[in-house]
Amino acid sequence: MAFASGSEIRVAYVANTSFGVTPATPTFKTARVTSGGLRTNKQTGTSDERQADRNVRDEFLLGLGAGGNYAAELSYGSFDDWIEAVLCGTWTSNVLKNGNVRRDFTVEETLELGTTDSFSRFTGAVLNTMNLGLTAREKATLSFDWLAQKETLATAIISGATYTAPNTKGIMTASKSVGSLTVAGEAYKVRSLSLAVGNNLRERPVVGSLYSEEYGVGRFDVTGNLEAYFESNALYQSVLDHGDGVLEFTIGDVTAEKYTILLPKMKFGDGDRTAGGNDDDVMVRIPFRGLYDPTEVCSIKITRAVA
Repeated sequence: MAFASGSEIRVAYVANTSFGVTPATPTFKTARVTSGGLRTNKQTGTSDERQADRNVRDEFLLGLGAGGNYAAELSYGSFDDWIEAVLCGTWTSNVLKNGNVRRDFTVEETLELGTTDSFSRFTGAVLNTMNLGLTAREKATLSFDWLAQKETLATAIISGATYTAPNTKGIMTASKSVGSLTVAGEAYKVRSLSLAVGNNLRERPVVGSLYSEEYGVGRFDVTGNLEAYFESNALYQSVLDHGDGVLEFTIGDVTAEKYTILLPKMKFGDGDRTAGGNDDDVMVRIPFRGLYDPTEVCSIKITRAVA
């Protein structure tokens, strides 16, 4: 019997026709992920019966769900479906804003076992959060957190299923790919930037079922952390003033294959100026939150196909 290897795992996904329902003859898209995976989460209970011999009489199943995380490297066009889903928006003329459109997927993980492969299909899979990381002299990274209704195992593809190979666009980096980055209208020298969006999803368990109904959605959050070299009082003064501003940057290496990410209104959090030691630079570290902007009618705006 062959053993499965991590290097041979295929992750693919397809949009569902309705919540938890995989299309009859699905066209799966293969995802360019680097690590992570989804798994079933079992909720169990233990009997509290009192017995003279002190032994536990039963361990019973209370509920089943699934979820997990995929890590990835940012490349153009590879994750537009997932970004659209986690923002609950719709790409319109290459512009995406956060909104209220709900989407779910079937995510399939395939393990190569030789003659007979192993398929794990996660239906009712929804994107809860996305994280983007930019650190000087590092690749640009993404991670996506998922919730799913259930996992089903199989040893063959769905009848009629096809698989689309991913694109082969190059990996973006924080060093070479970021063409412009402004914070509150100024081009500060930034060493790292992280950006997180989240939907605060929750399960909806019901009597008579092990599985959640379609997930409840909470407030849309846009948060992040900025680390900049200390060059003047200006940026740190904005922290002390509980200031706000605009965060905007463009990332990409090829003309018409770039993204511009805009937080039209953000508020600085409890930042600090850190002196460090004799061999350290003085840094300004600032958490921030994106807020609703009535002009852009969103908290975050992403434009693709930027020249």
